[in-house]
Parts: sequence; C-alpha cells; structure tokens
Amino acid sequence: MDSTFAFDSEQATKLLMKNYDLVKTSGVSFIDKRIRFLIARLFAGNDEIVNSEKFYVINKEMKQQLGFFTALNSNVRASLVGLLMAFDNASTESVRQVISNYNTLVEAGFKRTEYTYFAAYLLLESENPTKTAKKAKVIHQLFKKDHPFLTKSEDVATAVFLANLPEENTAKLADVTEYYFQEFAAKGFRKNDSLQFLATTGTLLYGEKDSKFIRRVDNVVEELRQKGVKVKPLHYSSIGILAFVMDGRKIDSGLVNLIDELQKQPGLRFGREFVTALAISLYTEKQSGQMSKEQLEGLMVNVHILIAMEQAAAVSAAAAASAAAASS
Repeated sequence: MDSTFAFDSEQATKLLMKNYDLVKTSGVSFIDKRIRFLIARLFAGNDEIVNSEKFYVINKEMKQQLGFFTALNSNVRASLVGLLMAFDNASTESVRQVISNYNTLVEAGFKRTEYTYFAAYLLLESENPTKTAKKAKVIHQLFKKDHPFLTKSEDVATAVFLANLPEENTAKLADVTEYYFQEFAAKGFRKNDSLQFLATTGTLLYGEKDSKFIRRVDNVVEELRQKGVKVKPLHYSSIGILAFVMDGRKIDSGLVNLIDELQKQPGLRFGREFVTALAISLYTEKQSGQMSKEQLEGLMVNVHILIAMEQAAAVSAAAAASAAAASS
C-alpha cells in the first residue's frame, strides 16, 4: 500500500465536472441532473474522460433497438449506456445482449420494470444467462419469504448479483445476506432496500457470515459521524464498499473536502445527501486504486461491479424522485 497517497479532492472535483459537462452537451436529452452526475462519476472514478460522441451513438442505438414499447425511460437508458461505456463494454452487440437478458429475466418471472434492465446489465457477467436468471428468481423468492413487504421489483438487481456468484446453494446465499441484514439493523440501520443492498455487499465480498465486516462498517460510520457526515440510507452500500477497501485504515480529510467541494459546484445544490453519496463512491474508487497487485487480484472486479450496483440503485432512486416531482 502506498502510504504517501493523499486524496486530491480538487482534482477529483474538476474531473467530475468536466465529465458532467461532456454528458450534458453530448446531445442526449431529457436526462435528470443527478443522472448526469452519476454517469460522470463512473468515468471520474476511473480517471477517464467520457467520449461524448460515443455516448450519443450508443444511446441512440439502444433507443432504436428497444423501439417505442419499453419500460425503459431516458434516464435509465442513459445510465445503462454510461455503465457499458465505463466498463469497456459499449457496442451494438452488448446493447443487444442487455435487451436479450431483459427478456430472459421476464421469462424467469421478473416484472417488466426499469430495475429489470439494470439486472439485465448485471447479467452480462453470466456465462449462462438463462440459468442465472432462474437462480436469481429463486433467490428473490427467498428474499420475499424473509421480507414479504420489503422485497419488491427493484430487488431483481440484488438477486442477479448474488446469482452471479459461483455458490450454487441459493438458501445459503439468502441466509448469509439475511445475517448481514439483521446484524446491521441491530446497529441502527433502517430496514429498507438500501439495507438490502448493504447486506448483499457483505455476501458478495465475504461469501459467508463474517462479523469483521460488521465491525468495519460500524467503524466507518462512526468516523464519518465524527467528521460531521450524516449517514443516510442512500449511503449504505457505498459505506460497505468503503469499509472493505479501507481495510481498517482511517479516512483522511479528503473525503470531507470532496463533499464540501462538490456542494459548491453549479448544479449540485439539490441536497447534501446525494452529494455525499457521490463523494463517498468517488473517494472509495480512488482509494481502491491504491491497493497492491496482490490485494487487487480477485477483488477489483467485485469492487467495480459493486460500485456499478450502487450506481444503479442511486440512478433508480433519482429517476423515481424525478418522476414523482414531475407528476406533483
């Protein structure tokens, strides 16, 4: 580990805002500001600049392939394009595969919603999408058995994430996830979908019941509180990844500086909760980039996909909030 590494909040903010402006001027219209920032964060986290022309072309390609009759709105479509591009998987074929995966999930019993499209993106990781979709449906049913009122259509993404794991025992996957859910609930975390994502994070990272993860998350939450950061449900999944990546190291002042820097930016004045979520995920990815080759091996794929899952959850929440505001 590079002990001299210091997080540069000013540089991170400049890169985020540059990507935001590129997304904004790409020609892809009808995207909520929060969605643009979330897409920009994907590229800023990888120290990359978004190719705005390609973003426009792939978005148009997806729109054409989907046609008029789809549950996919412009916010979610742009988000999926951003995810595909950020993880070097943007092509006509990958767009076709996402749509095919969506239909596979519907055939497995999942509802036609925007969340199912995010799950279809996650299904790209599977060598056998049909088998994984069926496995995901079993996991989703087990979730519903444990939490009949909490488990909804948005949990399809969580179920697919777990179904992508090599562990074939779906009951074990659900049991480990439930362990983390209840342990964090006992710590004061709210019992909601965000907690389900955090619990899933524990299962993905550890694969078994491990109290070390509980302690690490608890310590990070306390550190954030001491730094004046109010932890909200939107932050749960990000904090889980951060706790794992930091591996007991202390969070430096760069995170709070980043929150303050972002809060001052034009277009980012619609709530500290969202800005904090953006900052934590960006800070986390920057920190994970400082890990040694040995630490990175077998981990970075999980960390990147977890951040993508958190991205999907945040985009879904933002899209839902935008729709609610428009109808009020």
